[in-house]
Amino acid sequence: MTWRSRFITLGSAGALVIGLGQAAPATAGTPGAASAAPGIPGERHTVTLLTGDVVQVEGQPGGRQVAQVVPGAGRESIRFRQDEVDGKLSVIPSDAMPYLQSNRLDKALFNVTDLIAQGYADEQSGSLPLIARYSDRISVAAVPSLAATEPGPELPSLHGRAVREEKRRAGEFWKAFGGPQIMAGGVERISLDRKVRASLDRSVPQIGAPQAWAAGFDGTGTTVAVLDTGYDATHPDLAGKVVGSANFTPSPDTSDKFGHGTHVAATIAGTGAAAGGTRKGVAPGAKLIVGKVLDDTGSGEFSWILQGMEWAAASGAKVVNLSLGGGPTDGTDDLSVGLNEISARTGTLFVVAAGNDGEEGASTVGTPGSADAALTVGAVDRQEALAPFSSRGPRVGDLAVKPDITAPGVGIVAARAAGTSMGTPVDQYYTAASGTSMATPHVAGAAAILAQRYPQWTGQQLKDGLASTAKAANGLSVFEQGGGRVDVAAAAAHTGVYATGTLNLGPLNDTSGPIRKTVTYTNTTSASASLPLQLDLRRPDGGTAGDAVRPDKSTVDVPAGGSATVTITVDSARLVRGNYTGRLVAGGVHTTLGLVKEAPKHKLTVKGIGRDGKGTMYGMTLRGEDDRFDAVGDIFGSYTFEVGEGAYYIHGSTHDGLAPDEETTHVILPEFEVTKDMTVVLDARKAVPVEIQTPRPAVQNGILSYFTHREFGSRRITDYGMDFDGTRRVYVTPTERVKKGTLEFGTRWQMTAPMLTSTVLPSFDLQAELFYYGSSPVFSGVRWLRVVPVTDYRRVDVRGKIALVAPDENSYDVEKAAADAAKAGAAMVVITSPAGWSTYTKWRPQGDRLPIPTALITRDQGKRLAERAARVWTSLLLCGMPVSPYLYDVEQVTKDRVPDRVVHRVTDRNSATVITGYRKTGAAEWAKEQRFSWRPWETYAVNQYQRFMPTGRVREEVVTADDTIWQHRVKHYYSWDEMNPLNGGMVDAPRTYQPGRESTENWFAPVVRPAIPKGLQSSRSGDGMSLRVPEFVDAEATHYAFTEGEIDSTPDQEVARLYQDGRLLKEAPVAWGAFPVSPDPATYRLDLSVSRTTPNWQFGTHTDTSWTFRSQRPAAGQDQLLPLLQLDYGVPTDLANKAPAGRRTAIDLTARHQDGLAGPKVERMTASVSYDDGRTWTNLRLVNQGQGRFRAVVDHPRLDRTNGFVALRVRAVDAGGNSVEQTVLRAYGLA
Repeated sequence: MTWRSRFITLGSAGALVIGLGQAAPATAGTPGAASAAPGIPGERHTVTLLTGDVVQVEGQPGGRQVAQVVPGAGRESIRFRQDEVDGKLSVIPSDAMPYLQSNRLDKALFNVTDLIAQGYADEQSGSLPLIARYSDRISVAAVPSLAATEPGPELPSLHGRAVREEKRRAGEFWKAFGGPQIMAGGVERISLDRKVRASLDRSVPQIGAPQAWAAGFDGTGTTVAVLDTGYDATHPDLAGKVVGSANFTPSPDTSDKFGHGTHVAATIAGTGAAAGGTRKGVAPGAKLIVGKVLDDTGSGEFSWILQGMEWAAASGAKVVNLSLGGGPTDGTDDLSVGLNEISARTGTLFVVAAGNDGEEGASTVGTPGSADAALTVGAVDRQEALAPFSSRGPRVGDLAVKPDITAPGVGIVAARAAGTSMGTPVDQYYTAASGTSMATPHVAGAAAILAQRYPQWTGQQLKDGLASTAKAANGLSVFEQGGGRVDVAAAAAHTGVYATGTLNLGPLNDTSGPIRKTVTYTNTTSASASLPLQLDLRRPDGGTAGDAVRPDKSTVDVPAGGSATVTITVDSARLVRGNYTGRLVAGGVHTTLGLVKEAPKHKLTVKGIGRDGKGTMYGMTLRGEDDRFDAVGDIFGSYTFEVGEGAYYIHGSTHDGLAPDEETTHVILPEFEVTKDMTVVLDARKAVPVEIQTPRPAVQNGILSYFTHREFGSRRITDYGMDFDGTRRVYVTPTERVKKGTLEFGTRWQMTAPMLTSTVLPSFDLQAELFYYGSSPVFSGVRWLRVVPVTDYRRVDVRGKIALVAPDENSYDVEKAAADAAKAGAAMVVITSPAGWSTYTKWRPQGDRLPIPTALITRDQGKRLAERAARVWTSLLLCGMPVSPYLYDVEQVTKDRVPDRVVHRVTDRNSATVITGYRKTGAAEWAKEQRFSWRPWETYAVNQYQRFMPTGRVREEVVTADDTIWQHRVKHYYSWDEMNPLNGGMVDAPRTYQPGRESTENWFAPVVRPAIPKGLQSSRSGDGMSLRVPEFVDAEATHYAFTEGEIDSTPDQEVARLYQDGRLLKEAPVAWGAFPVSPDPATYRLDLSVSRTTPNWQFGTHTDTSWTFRSQRPAAGQDQLLPLLQLDYGVPTDLANKAPAGRRTAIDLTARHQDGLAGPKVERMTASVSYDDGRTWTNLRLVNQGQGRFRAVVDHPRLDRTNGFVALRVRAVDAGGNSVEQTVLRAYGLA
């Protein structure tokens, strides 16, 4: 199912806002083409949103993803809402929600999964293409450029303009959005300039073209526009056919470097000259004009296509072929709206591919094929069976009939552009391809032939003429084939009447009342015609509409050269609910009918009540079995929706507390039926606290996230949210156990010992909660300091004391307050936050420090403390713990219901303990780290901020142990790299933990070297090797990292070379990705050389690894693991990665095959050691301990006889002759 949510507007009770009805684009390219969405382990993408916020995504084993949200500069106080629906992630900043609700912004701008799939990730594009639509009252040409954008061409059909937002200036654009420039400029909507893709010979006779030729109709006198990838001007089949061309892409010219446009053009009007005339197009007499709207990769943006459509219509094209498409929509997207407007204004017929997503099921017809005016084409094979890939109706949203017609689209042989290999090449001049792209030009050619016969006809008449004479196939529904397979012989040689091609009669419900629709018959002959009418309308179960749907006559009399109408009446109250499809047949023509009788709609009023009993704002999600009635947005007080009958669930959240981010309340209505007008109440007063009980004192120290996951009917939905670090309390409403499907509610906690606690002395009824300011110095241990309220430092003595200050909102300046207190001699300053301001800021270990410890306190607590200190001598007993010795990573989950008490008590029965060491690798004093978690049903694990841990330290980490999947990530922290834990660093393989288990792990422990870690695999399929060899794997063998030169500007240098029987096949910067090989048995050698030398990276500075192995093409369809031997190391070192100099040390060496491969037995191993970076080597004596394990005893020299480091060189060979040799310079240090 595809996500098509609507948005609701703020305010009191209101009416339904019509849904957007748009899904993100999907490829309409060659069936079976690989998706561009993220998912390959280690594949990273960074997406800068329209707002300047950044989402970083990285693929993980098993198809999972981790995602990190990084607020834009100055946007640290913004909340982010995440939704995962059917595996697609959207991230919506809170300040964008009002614009989405008012439909001024396109939600596709925040669909991270699809932005990546369309090529709009930052590594693929430095700008974000947009379409700005303007008010009709202004001239688009006179509108000034939008901030931080590059203006593009005008789009008259939308009264808009294409623009490109510079991502590096996205924050600037967002600040201007909604401001005077935007409002005065008349911008009504900003939408994503989505991409569409090319929708990839007996076929010409199959549709009756030779009979039309024989009758004298071959398209002569008709001009057909092909809007595609350009054309090959040198191809014999197109010689003299193209009379005009234009380029709307960034490509330099209209030449076809992809091959799609040439194939399509020749299918329409090719001469077949390169095949002696045997491979003519459908309308070989037609002329062509070619607009290049798809680039040399076969994709294009909405604005390019819109420009091409305007050009084609203005250039005299009667028919325009669009063998391209995006994702399913309801026909109100920019591209569909533009097509409808141009069609109505010019009378041009646009023939459009339905798309190639049929294997995903119903409602998969993509834009612009979803446009009302489009003649939308599905695909059949040579036996008239529907092609499995052909997209099906009904249309998203209103359930209208689409496609309109079908044509041959499987194995179509047509012209091959020079130098291209699209499809399956037949010879130098021809290639075979499949897709609705290939079906569409058959219909465009048929339209050209019909236009030759009836040159005065409009595009709508041509559409009706073809659809009403198409050949319907038994066994296929209207939503699969529309009117049927195009029959150009019947259309062009027909000597009778044409009818309305398609008529949509619904959707309807019991309250719709009788409706009437008209079918028009046009007689093109000189004799009147009397045609008997036969209406057949059925549900999929065979049930008929009976006389609930009836024509007003049994025979229609159509005068010569004139027209007549038939009125169809639908009495919806007499229909059984369901989908009805069929035809009204009149002699040799038919009108395709579609009708949906659905459940009645009712008014659903949602009221929001806060914890204080008053109306309050809720962020709310409403989801139903029918996703047309989904709603996402904010409500205040109450809001009324019109929804269909059925099951629904609501998740609402509201924020209470002195500051807007200290408490969060979740109200969940997981299961309720709408059968009449009704009201539901989101009542925060019923919520109970989520209690996390830990064995030792612990406070939340990081982003607090939550989710609600609901599966019912065909829906699979997860609503996420992340609250600021300062959120201290979470409440949730108890629920009944769900009767259908599943429910999970969960919260994610990151809890450590408090950095700073305080006790008021002499004691009284006040718990003073202090929070370090982000750049405050911190202290360890206990201090006892007197509190002195300050309004004027000239009147008080704060030397050696705590200065308690209370600036108002206008004078709130933490840095100045700390400087003033330090100047007065204070030992510490405590600042009372102004009303409504948060007391929490995230403390960071590096960067400039304030002159004295600085903490924040809430307004209420600060006021009471000041009043107390003004009356009596008052002090604070302070306990500082800058680095917590323990961490609780808690995933609290309730399943199928939320109980009356939500208590998660951390014990050995639900938790595991990991003693974690954070090794030093050089000068970096701190590490950034974070655990990402997935529930079993979850695709994306989303988090926002990293945590900080000093290097050279050990921490006890207690992790929830159930079916939650965890992944730990660690990166050494540099002050200039503040918020990017996904950009580089080392990652663990995803894992679950066993309750009660204690384990030990060390990050960046030696030896760090290239290897295939446990959890990744390198394999071969067919004649291609898929190599997955990270450059940095530490001693755990499940921790891995990649070179980071492009990320961190570190001087990483790497090169991989693959040899076959001694011949170099491919050189690449990394041993990661696809490497083509020959099918025959051969000996391969993979060499990988990696260097990294910075003050922060002193171990494993250079590695050379060489794998030798045998391989040949595996059986068809098999994925064969490669016999690449891997080396693991066990070297006893301290937390600084150093072993004792002048001492004997035993090190363990293991040779293994990659996970999942029971390769040949390891037979032998050799090893040597160097203390001068490999200039001289000393062989080591190894003891074979079996199963590929060896032990070496190393006598380390005195430190002054070394360079302070140990280099290792190891070689291992298995019984099959596969081998590995690895050299690691500065593998570990000596001390």
